[in-house]
Amino acid sequence: MHRDRGRRVFRRIVDRALTDTVDLLLIAGDLFDHNRVSDETVAFVRTELERLRQPVVILPGNHDALLTNAIYDRHDLAAGASHVHVIRQLNGETIDFPELEVVVWGRAMEEHAPEFRPLAHIPGRDDRRWCLAMAHGFFYEARQRPERSSPIFADEVRDTGWDYIALGHQHVQTNVSQGRVAAHYAGAPLMEWGSGHPAGTVLRIDFSADDGIRVEPRPLD
Repeated sequence: MHRDRGRRVFRRIVDRALTDTVDLLLIAGDLFDHNRVSDETVAFVRTELERLRQPVVILPGNHDALLTNAIYDRHDLAAGASHVHVIRQLNGETIDFPELEVVVWGRAMEEHAPEFRPLAHIPGRDDRRWCLAMAHGFFYEARQRPERSSPIFADEVRDTGWDYIALGHQHVQTNVSQGRVAAHYAGAPLMEWGSGHPAGTVLRIDFSADDGIRVEPRPLD
């Protein structure tokens, strides 16, 4: 996010979260376009996140990875904003939201490389909670030597046994659910190619013990 259009779209994401009265906002990587964004851009993000009161979980992606002098090292988005959580543990971490009966797990990316496995070290599910994971990388239907960095294999998704995996990196909204595990790429909220409308969509996910999991694209225009 580095231009006026990107800021407008991020503002719409927050607007959509408020309008839909969501309980939790997940950002599955690449909140920032690179690790050199200006202090002004970071201040804008802080201001927008302060409009929310519901929890926000941010996972670093390949554009804003936890390299030396990463943006998340220079700026603590959670400072003064207890509802904002940034996944920073390189072997993964779990955040518990008991008031929502939800746990969120993610593994921070230090380097976007074929050796990095976004779903490595994910723990077993907690049957007392809705179990939501976040991962940023490229999806493969079958096991193979990955040609792309940060591979996510179909059997890894299935074997987590978790309820939902919020995926980032692929720009097209894609359903890659495996078995009983729902897994979706939300796609890019800002389309900077093609002739269509630049504003994309986000995904609203509803969880119900009776009705299961419902995934609904929500427009940002």
